[in-house]
Amino acid sequence: MRIFTIALLLHALFSGNLHAQGPLTDASSAREVAAYPVSLYKTATSISQNLYNGRQYFVYDARMEEHQFFEQRRWLNGMVIYDGQQFDSIPMLYDIFRDEVVIRHFNGDHVLLQTVKIDSFVVDNHHFARLESGREINPQMRTGFYDIIYGGKSRTLVRRTKTRQEKIVDKKVIAYYPEKNFYYVFKDGRYHSVNSKKSALELFADHKREMRRVLRENKLKYRKNREMAIVKMVETYDNLAK
Repeated sequence: MRIFTIALLLHALFSGNLHAQGPLTDASSAREVAAYPVSLYKTATSISQNLYNGRQYFVYDARMEEHQFFEQRRWLNGMVIYDGQQFDSIPMLYDIFRDEVVIRHFNGDHVLLQTVKIDSFVVDNHHFARLESGREINPQMRTGFYDIIYGGKSRTLVRRTKTRQEKIVDKKVIAYYPEKNFYYVFKDGRYHSVNSKKSALELFADHKREMRRVLRENKLKYRKNREMAIVKMVETYDNLAK
Protein backbone atom coordinates (compact mmCIF):
# COMPACT_ATOMS: atom_id res chain seq x y z
CA MET A 1 0.00 0.00 0.00
CA ARG A 2 1.01 3.55 -0.64
CA ILE A 3 0.92 4.39 3.07
CA PHE A 4 3.37 1.57 3.82
CA THR A 5 5.67 2.80 1.05
CA ILE A 6 5.59 6.31 2.47
CA ALA A 7 6.36 4.99 5.94
CA LEU A 8 9.45 3.22 4.66
CA LEU A 9 10.60 6.38 2.90
CA LEU A 10 10.10 8.35 6.08
CA HIS A 11 12.21 5.87 7.97
CA ALA A 12 14.97 6.19 5.38
CA LEU A 13 14.78 9.98 5.39
CA PHE A 14 14.82 10.14 9.16
CA SER A 15 17.79 7.78 9.39
CA GLY A 16 19.62 9.69 6.66
CA ASN A 17 19.08 12.99 8.43
CA LEU A 18 20.54 11.64 11.64
CA HIS A 19 23.68 10.38 9.92
CA ALA A 20 24.11 13.54 7.85
CA GLN A 21 23.79 15.85 10.82
CA GLY A 22 26.39 14.08 12.94
CA PRO A 23 26.26 14.52 16.74
CA LEU A 24 23.48 16.87 17.88
CA THR A 25 24.88 19.95 19.60
CA ASP A 26 21.73 21.26 21.25
CA ALA A 27 17.99 20.65 21.76
CA SER A 28 16.94 23.04 18.96
CA SER A 29 18.91 21.01 16.40
CA ALA A 30 17.18 17.86 17.57
CA ARG A 31 13.77 19.49 17.11
CA GLU A 32 14.66 20.62 13.60
CA VAL A 33 15.77 17.10 12.61
CA ALA A 34 12.57 15.55 13.98
CA ALA A 35 10.15 18.14 12.55
CA TYR A 36 10.67 17.28 8.87
CA PRO A 37 9.87 13.52 8.96
CA VAL A 38 7.01 14.12 11.42
CA SER A 39 5.36 16.58 9.00
CA LEU A 40 5.70 14.06 6.18
CA TYR A 41 4.22 11.37 8.39
CA LYS A 42 1.20 13.55 9.16
CA THR A 43 0.65 14.18 5.46
CA ALA A 44 0.89 10.45 4.69
CA THR A 45 -1.45 9.40 7.48
CA SER A 46 -4.03 12.05 6.52
CA ILE A 47 -4.23 10.44 3.07
CA SER A 48 -4.62 7.00 4.62
CA GLN A 49 -7.24 8.22 7.10
CA ASN A 50 -9.30 9.58 4.21
CA LEU A 51 -9.42 6.09 2.71
CA TYR A 52 -10.38 4.40 5.98
CA ASN A 53 -12.85 7.07 7.10
CA GLY A 54 -16.00 5.34 5.82
CA ARG A 55 -18.71 3.72 7.88
CA GLN A 56 -18.47 0.10 8.97
CA TYR A 57 -19.84 -2.55 6.62
CA PHE A 58 -21.56 -5.61 8.03
CA VAL A 59 -21.56 -8.77 5.92
CA TYR A 60 -25.17 -9.85 5.56
CA ASP A 61 -26.21 -13.42 4.72
CA ALA A 62 -22.76 -14.50 5.87
CA ARG A 63 -23.87 -18.08 6.54
CA MET A 64 -25.53 -18.58 3.19
CA GLU A 65 -23.89 -20.80 0.57
CA GLU A 66 -24.25 -18.11 -2.11
CA HIS A 67 -23.06 -14.54 -1.64
CA GLN A 68 -23.47 -10.97 -2.85
CA PHE A 69 -19.86 -10.35 -3.89
CA PHE A 70 -18.09 -10.32 -7.24
CA GLU A 71 -16.40 -13.64 -8.01
CA GLN A 72 -15.39 -14.62 -4.46
CA ARG A 73 -16.32 -14.02 -0.84
CA ARG A 74 -12.70 -13.71 0.31
CA TRP A 75 -10.45 -10.65 0.44
CA LEU A 76 -8.44 -9.95 -2.70
CA ASN A 77 -5.73 -7.30 -2.95
CA GLY A 78 -6.62 -4.61 -5.43
CA MET A 79 -6.04 -1.01 -6.46
CA VAL A 80 -8.44 1.87 -5.97
CA ILE A 81 -8.33 5.50 -7.06
CA TYR A 82 -10.17 7.23 -4.23
CA ASP A 83 -10.71 10.96 -3.84
CA GLY A 84 -7.95 11.63 -6.37
CA GLN A 85 -5.38 9.33 -4.69
CA GLN A 86 -4.22 5.90 -5.83
CA PHE A 87 -3.95 3.14 -3.22
CA ASP A 88 -2.34 -0.20 -4.06
CA SER A 89 -2.51 -3.67 -2.51
CA ILE A 90 -5.74 -2.92 -0.65
CA PRO A 91 -7.73 -5.95 0.60
CA MET A 92 -11.18 -5.44 -0.90
CA LEU A 93 -14.56 -6.94 -1.72
CA TYR A 94 -17.03 -5.72 -4.33
CA ASP A 95 -20.68 -6.12 -3.28
CA ILE A 96 -22.37 -6.19 -6.69
CA PHE A 97 -25.86 -6.53 -5.23
CA ARG A 98 -25.55 -3.08 -3.62
CA ASP A 99 -22.85 -1.82 -6.02
CA GLU A 100 -20.52 -0.98 -3.12
CA VAL A 101 -16.78 -1.39 -2.51
CA VAL A 102 -15.58 -2.68 0.86
CA ILE A 103 -12.01 -2.62 2.17
CA ARG A 104 -10.40 -4.15 5.25
CA HIS A 105 -9.14 -1.81 7.95
CA PHE A 106 -5.83 -2.45 9.71
CA ASN A 107 -7.80 -3.56 12.78
CA GLY A 108 -9.81 -6.09 10.77
CA ASP A 109 -13.02 -4.08 10.41
CA HIS A 110 -14.92 -3.92 7.13
CA VAL A 111 -14.98 -0.33 5.84
CA LEU A 112 -17.43 0.87 3.19
CA LEU A 113 -15.90 3.34 0.74
CA GLN A 114 -17.93 6.37 -0.30
CA THR A 115 -19.05 5.48 -3.80
CA VAL A 116 -18.99 9.06 -5.14
CA LYS A 117 -15.28 9.33 -4.23
CA ILE A 118 -14.28 6.22 -6.20
CA ASP A 119 -12.99 6.92 -9.68
CA SER A 120 -12.05 3.31 -10.48
CA PHE A 121 -10.71 0.14 -8.92
CA VAL A 122 -9.04 -3.08 -10.02
CA VAL A 123 -9.75 -6.41 -8.35
CA ASP A 124 -9.13 -9.97 -9.58
CA ASN A 125 -7.74 -8.56 -12.87
CA HIS A 126 -10.98 -6.70 -13.61
CA HIS A 127 -10.97 -2.93 -14.09
CA PHE A 128 -14.13 -1.23 -12.83
CA ALA A 129 -14.85 2.45 -13.48
CA ARG A 130 -17.65 4.54 -12.00
CA LEU A 131 -19.56 6.09 -14.89
CA GLU A 132 -22.33 8.68 -14.65
CA SER A 133 -25.58 8.31 -16.55
CA GLY A 134 -26.13 10.97 -19.21
CA ARG A 135 -22.56 12.22 -19.01
CA GLU A 136 -20.20 9.29 -19.63
CA ILE A 137 -22.79 6.69 -20.63
CA ASN A 138 -26.27 6.71 -22.15
CA PRO A 139 -29.06 8.34 -20.08
CA GLN A 140 -30.90 5.01 -19.85
CA MET A 141 -27.86 3.32 -18.36
CA ARG A 142 -27.65 3.45 -14.58
CA THR A 143 -24.86 5.37 -12.83
CA GLY A 144 -22.47 2.95 -11.16
CA PHE A 145 -19.51 0.65 -11.63
CA TYR A 146 -18.88 -0.92 -15.03
CA ASP A 147 -16.29 -3.58 -15.80
CA ILE A 148 -14.19 -2.46 -18.79
CA ILE A 149 -13.53 -5.71 -20.63
CA TYR A 150 -12.22 -4.03 -23.80
CA GLY A 151 -10.58 -0.61 -23.85
CA GLY A 152 -10.15 -0.01 -27.59
CA LYS A 153 -12.06 2.38 -29.84
CA SER A 154 -15.26 0.35 -29.46
CA ARG A 155 -15.02 0.36 -25.68
CA THR A 156 -16.96 -2.53 -24.16
CA LEU A 157 -18.51 -2.50 -20.70
CA VAL A 158 -20.21 -5.02 -18.45
CA ARG A 159 -22.71 -4.04 -15.81
CA ARG A 160 -22.47 -6.90 -13.29
CA THR A 161 -25.50 -7.35 -11.07
CA LYS A 162 -26.96 -9.78 -8.58
CA THR A 163 -30.47 -10.00 -7.19
CA ARG A 164 -31.31 -11.32 -3.74
CA GLN A 165 -33.95 -14.03 -3.67
CA GLU A 166 -35.21 -16.39 -1.01
CA LYS A 167 -36.45 -19.95 -0.90
CA ILE A 168 -37.60 -22.21 1.91
CA VAL A 169 -35.65 -25.43 2.44
CA ASP A 170 -36.50 -27.70 5.39
CA LYS A 171 -38.52 -24.86 6.93
CA LYS A 172 -35.51 -22.54 6.75
CA VAL A 173 -35.25 -19.37 4.68
CA ILE A 174 -32.29 -19.60 2.33
CA ALA A 175 -30.97 -16.53 0.51
CA TYR A 176 -29.40 -16.92 -2.91
CA TYR A 177 -27.93 -14.46 -5.40
CA PRO A 178 -28.43 -15.17 -9.10
CA GLU A 179 -26.10 -13.09 -11.26
CA LYS A 180 -26.94 -11.29 -14.50
CA ASN A 181 -24.56 -9.31 -16.68
CA PHE A 182 -25.40 -6.58 -19.20
CA TYR A 183 -23.01 -5.82 -22.07
CA TYR A 184 -22.56 -2.52 -23.87
CA VAL A 185 -20.38 -1.63 -26.88
CA PHE A 186 -19.50 1.96 -27.81
CA LYS A 187 -20.20 2.68 -31.47
CA ASP A 188 -21.33 5.74 -33.43
CA GLY A 189 -21.13 8.00 -30.38
CA ARG A 190 -23.16 5.94 -27.92
CA TYR A 191 -23.34 2.59 -26.15
CA HIS A 192 -25.33 -0.29 -27.62
CA SER A 193 -26.70 -3.26 -25.71
CA VAL A 194 -25.32 -6.56 -27.03
CA ASN A 195 -26.84 -9.17 -24.75
CA SER A 196 -27.61 -11.62 -27.57
CA LYS A 197 -25.65 -12.96 -30.52
CA LYS A 198 -28.24 -11.47 -32.87
CA SER A 199 -27.82 -7.96 -31.39
CA ALA A 200 -24.02 -8.25 -31.62
CA LEU A 201 -24.14 -9.30 -35.27
CA GLU A 202 -26.62 -6.54 -36.11
CA LEU A 203 -24.33 -3.97 -34.49
CA PHE A 204 -21.61 -5.00 -36.93
CA ALA A 205 -23.99 -5.70 -39.81
CA ASP A 206 -21.47 -4.68 -42.48
CA HIS A 207 -18.99 -7.30 -41.19
CA LYS A 208 -21.24 -10.22 -40.26
CA ARG A 209 -19.20 -12.68 -42.27
CA GLU A 210 -15.99 -11.70 -40.48
CA MET A 211 -17.73 -11.85 -37.09
CA ARG A 212 -18.99 -15.37 -37.70
CA ARG A 213 -15.57 -16.44 -38.94
CA VAL A 214 -13.67 -15.15 -35.89
CA LEU A 215 -16.07 -17.01 -33.57
CA ARG A 216 -15.66 -20.19 -35.61
CA GLU A 217 -11.86 -19.93 -35.79
CA ASN A 218 -11.60 -19.38 -32.03
CA LYS A 219 -14.15 -22.12 -31.31
CA LEU A 220 -16.30 -19.69 -29.34
CA LYS A 221 -19.91 -20.57 -28.66
CA TYR A 222 -21.77 -17.35 -27.89
CA ARG A 223 -24.09 -18.88 -25.30
CA LYS A 224 -21.30 -20.71 -23.48
CA ASN A 225 -18.71 -17.92 -23.52
CA ARG A 226 -20.57 -14.71 -24.28
CA GLU A 227 -17.98 -12.38 -22.78
CA MET A 228 -15.03 -13.69 -24.76
CA ALA A 229 -17.15 -13.87 -27.91
CA ILE A 230 -18.15 -10.21 -27.62
CA VAL A 231 -14.57 -9.10 -26.99
CA LYS A 232 -13.30 -11.05 -30.02
CA MET A 233 -15.99 -9.57 -32.25
CA VAL A 234 -15.37 -6.00 -31.07
CA GLU A 235 -11.61 -6.38 -31.40
CA THR A 236 -12.05 -7.77 -34.92
CA TYR A 237 -14.31 -4.87 -35.88
CA ASP A 238 -11.78 -2.29 -34.62
CA ASN A 239 -9.01 -3.97 -36.62
CA LEU A 240 -11.15 -3.96 -39.78
CA ALA A 241 -12.07 -0.31 -39.28
CA LYS A 242 -8.43 0.87 -39.17
